[in-house]
Amino acid sequence: RSNMCIGAITVEYAIIFPIVILCILLLIYIGMLYYQQSLLQSIVSDNVQNCALLWGFNLEDIDIKEGIEQGNQYTGKQLYWHIFSNTNKKKDALIKSIRNEIAQKSILKPEDEVDVRIEHQNYLFYKKVGISASLAYPLPFKSILESFGLLGNISIEAYSEMVINDPKEFMQNVDYIYQIYDETGAKDWVDEKCEPLANSLQKIKEYFK
Repeated sequence: RSNMCIGAITVEYAIIFPIVILCILLLIYIGMLYYQQSLLQSIVSDNVQNCALLWGFNLEDIDIKEGIEQGNQYTGKQLYWHIFSNTNKKKDALIKSIRNEIAQKSILKPEDEVDVRIEHQNYLFYKKVGISASLAYPLPFKSILESFGLLGNISIEAYSEMVINDPKEFMQNVDYIYQIYDETGAKDWVDEKCEPLANSLQKIKEYFK
């Protein structure tokens, strides 16, 4: 009877022990995925903040993470960048920066390269930049899950946005637009069209004096 009990316990251990190990490994993997989610959100938030501060500069010549490191880099600020801004080159520099940082700091290997999308919205008084990024990681027993018609990957996403605000540059742009408005003769045309209205308002003002 004693040998039978020992044999039964051995069989139970042989069944339960692998399950316990798998559960522990699964919990560790879930923890790693949470780390990757936090890492992705942190990188996206840092890059959108940095690029909002450096948007007027040529991002190809600057380390977006470190910012302006040398005095001569200040001369790289583009004139009237609120009006004439090459967004495609800036987007490419941002995507490259995010992908490099993800590759350096990740503890899990994704299925594919991180998918990064840059949204740049140009409003009348300000600009806004937003960054979204997504990664897909294989789940444990991916082939088994897929054989049952289930997804073998898990996706994580991150998004952040920030307003690009530069009051000095905005004033320069307004001056530039007003200069064009004045030199092209548009001001004289508007004054001519508005002269009857101005005279009418002047008469109303004198009437109520």
